[in-house]
Parts: sequence; structure tokens; C-alpha cells
Amino acid sequence: MTSRGCPARCTFCNVSGFYGNSLRSRSLDSMIKELDIVVEQGYKEIWYRDETFTFFKERNKKFCDHIRKNKIDLTWIANARVGTVDKEDMIMLKKAGCHMLKFGIESGVQEILDNVKKGTTIDMARKTFKWAHETGMETHAHMMLGMPGDSKETVKQTIKFVKQIEPTTVTFGICTPYPGTPLFESVEKQDPSVRDGKELNLKKIHTTGAFNKYYTSLNDKELQEYLKSAYRSFYFRPSYILKRLKTMKSIEEVKRTVRAGMNVFQFGMDRED
Repeated sequence: MTSRGCPARCTFCNVSGFYGNSLRSRSLDSMIKELDIVVEQGYKEIWYRDETFTFFKERNKKFCDHIRKNKIDLTWIANARVGTVDKEDMIMLKKAGCHMLKFGIESGVQEILDNVKKGTTIDMARKTFKWAHETGMETHAHMMLGMPGDSKETVKQTIKFVKQIEPTTVTFGICTPYPGTPLFESVEKQDPSVRDGKELNLKKIHTTGAFNKYYTSLNDKELQEYLKSAYRSFYFRPSYILKRLKTMKSIEEVKRTVRAGMNVFQFGMDRED
């Protein structure tokens, strides 16, 4: 991690509770020293787990320049936010070894994004993923079903939307309000017995419904079926499978992808509660 905090105000997120809303970054010198240590230890890839690595444009430009000038043999992944990275940024990051950006898109319906104060738009997401395709940057999209205001129709629109923007990979999860977030507080106001959310099962969090009845028109069983349907709809497309196979560069990558694919297949086909 190279920074802490996030200036966004998403009502479902617990980052502000942990790190606050002020954004703080480590120095460029600190990042470079850490990078040297990682390389010396023999690692070949890094995931920068900052909530939004791409907030720091000037810092990142200098960081990428350092990697290129010193010909550092390393690939990396970073978390990004729609609206903080453009096509030129993607070109710069890719030249410095960044091969994937991970985005929290959440929904394909503007009204739903507004309900949770996401602060982004559907058009911004479309444009961002268009740039990614044009530059060859891989992307990962985080999507949520059962968000405040969601219905059967909006969930279907979200599943359709993610296939339109075509991320390299996607994860779907059922929106789960964490204690301490505005979303959880809204649930607690409706039902004071909820209290600290201790009934949440961490083994099934985001794969089963929890409190969604307080802010959607969907029940838990419907959400769980839509979740599995979303995975089937995105990953089981012949066009997607062929496209992914064409990008494989080694037998090891093929093996990893097949293992991951089997897990998705098993989850997507399991219709038991």
C-alpha cells in the first residue's frame, strides 16, 4: 500500500471508518526503496492495494519514469477509480509494467449509483473501459447486486452493462452493509434489533443476502440466483472463452485460468441455497 484514505463518500464502504476521508500518500522515495527490496527478493509481480492508486497522477508519473529508466523487470496491478485515470495515464502505466487496473463499478444503473453516493456516472465507466481496450490495459470490474433501490429489472441491466464494457475479469457480489457505514445505519434505523450485524456469516459474505430486504425489492433467494446467473452470463459466453484463450502466453497461465474457470463453473451451476 502506498496511500491511505479515500475522499469518496460511498454509503456502503467502510474505508472511511478505517482510514478516514483524507487522502495521504507515502513519498516517492519510500515507494522506490520498497520496490528495490521487492525486486531483490525475487518477486515478479506486485498488487498495489491502495483504495485508489490512480489518485496520485504526478507521483505516479515519476514512479513510472523510474521503472522505465531503470528497466525494472516487474509487472503490477493497481486499484483505480473511474474518473481518476484517462487514456494517456493508461499508456504511461502500461509502459511501466502495470498490466491490470481494478475498478469498483458496482452498478450499471445511474439511479443505483446515485443512491449510494458513488460519485461516478455510467458514461464515465463506458469511456474508461473504452480507453482500456484501446490501450490494451487489462481490467477487473467489481459489481454488486442488491444495492439500495435494486429490483429485478435494475439487476438485469447491471449484468447487461458489464458485458457491454467487457472487462477482462469481473466479480459479482451481493451488497452487504458493514457495521459503521451509512448503509448499515439506515438498516439499523429500520430495525434496531440488527445492532452490530453479528449474524453476518463471514464464510458466505457477499454470496448470500443479508439485510437487503430493507432497501431492495428482492429477497435473499432471488439475489443468490441472480448472483450465479451473473457469473454464468458473463463467463460462459463462447466469445469470452475464445478471447481469453487467445491471450494465454504460457501453459502455466492456461492451467491457472482453467482452475479458476472450473471454480466459477461450479459456483455458477450450484443452485442449492
